[in-house]
Amino acid sequence: MDGFLGHENLAYLELKKNKLTNLLGFGNMFALQELLLNENEITSLSQLGNLPALKKLDLNANKITRLEDLPHLPALESLDLGANLIEVPNGDIPNLALYKNLKFLNMAGNPFADAIGDKIKIEVILMNKKIKFVGEEELNEDDHAAAKEEMKERFKAAVEAERLAAEKLARGEVDQVNADLSEDQE
Repeated sequence: MDGFLGHENLAYLELKKNKLTNLLGFGNMFALQELLLNENEITSLSQLGNLPALKKLDLNANKITRLEDLPHLPALESLDLGANLIEVPNGDIPNLALYKNLKFLNMAGNPFADAIGDKIKIEVILMNKKIKFVGEEELNEDDHAAAKEEMKERFKAAVEAERLAAEKLARGEVDQVNADLSEDQE
């Protein structure tokens, strides 16, 4: 595969404070290892892709609202999405399991992260146990133990919900089960 003409060997690119609104043109740079785009006006990650060597992505202080469109970046070790506008339903952080080399994640300053406070560490660990730092804080044994306990609680709650649904189905309360399922999906 050929990269864009003139960008085949580019390893570092910093374009902070440039009022960029999207990531068009930031793909197919096969040697790029660091991309620093902090303090812009980027709203989506959907155009970012085909950066197989990218180790550091800094999108701090942009206007990103969703995480559903996180791109596949196989070498990514550091992801800074702090001070954006990210709202995450139920506090779930999707797609972090894609990043098998990720060691640093910053989400501070986003509405959902501020709302769940220190619980962000638990959510991060549940999605990717290899992450070592959340913001400036190193994850420790207590954080991992809390995440393990949270996983057990979520598993118990799921088993109980299934048991209750099975009981309702056995009693012929199909409409109630469907209503419960609809509530859970919202």
